[in-house]
Amino acid sequence: MAGVLADWTEEERTAFGSRPLRLGHSLSGSPLFDDDALEQLIDATPRDRVQVGTMHRTARDPASWREGDLGSLGGRAVLDAVRRGFIWVHLRRVHETDARYRALMADIFAEWERRLPGLRTYRHSMSVLVSSPGMNVAYHVDVPGQSLWQVRGEKRVWIYPPRPPFLPQAALEDIILKRAADTALAYEDGFDDHAACLDLAPGTIATWPLNAPHRVVNGGGLSVSFTLEHWTDALRAAYAVNYANGLIRRATGRDAVLSQASLGPGAWAKLALAGLHKLLASTPPHPARSSFRVDPAAAEGIRDTAPGARAV
Repeated sequence: MAGVLADWTEEERTAFGSRPLRLGHSLSGSPLFDDDALEQLIDATPRDRVQVGTMHRTARDPASWREGDLGSLGGRAVLDAVRRGFIWVHLRRVHETDARYRALMADIFAEWERRLPGLRTYRHSMSVLVSSPGMNVAYHVDVPGQSLWQVRGEKRVWIYPPRPPFLPQAALEDIILKRAADTALAYEDGFDDHAACLDLAPGTIATWPLNAPHRVVNGGGLSVSFTLEHWTDALRAAYAVNYANGLIRRATGRDAVLSQASLGPGAWAKLALAGLHKLLASTPPHPARSSFRVDPAAAEGIRDTAPGARAV
């Protein structure tokens, strides 16, 4: 396929991965993201790979984020509810659901690595996000390397430095160890003074440094975007060090700053500890508690259920 990435400047090449960037792409008119394709993708995606969320229209605090459920709704009804309501739908690992998305993902990463000689990525993953006009997405952090590709509608993304107080070390460790959800971060309005603010229109991409917390507010109209996740040797080493630091903190009760260096004898010992623990221990994902069900006929497109209830 023809390349999908817009030309990069030398400054963008140098800054990739070290600071927030807004880049360009050519997928805004792709039929893979029109209504028919999205309805089919929603129908085809296993429900255990679908995450649904909402929060108060004016909230920024991640504590107001709520998880929900699609129930047995078909793709057309889901899109109708999202378009008229206040809902965020996350279709995970769509490359495993439909070969067309898998091919697109492979082409993008191949082109990305051609643009950045020396970059070698693996464990790729692609997810599609469909969300309502004006929808907020809570302040949160992602564990792998990630980029956000806007295809339809508009977003404003605030990206915060990946360091305390925006990202407390112990909070990141708990998220990596799956002891907490990715929204388990404290947010303060004053954080915005330190954030990079990127406006995304169709045909734009946001990238940011590893583990940089971020939040999103949609513009008017249905928003369709996708995320790409990846790992590199350097990202895996940083992950393993934070994983080991979490184990050390729990075992010792230490509340001190622990080294996050991924080189040297101390780091190598932490890599070994993380590898051994992952080999011997089974860490279940942090459980999501569903408190609403998507309902096209309801206000905001959702109907409250008992906390923890799941659709049948």
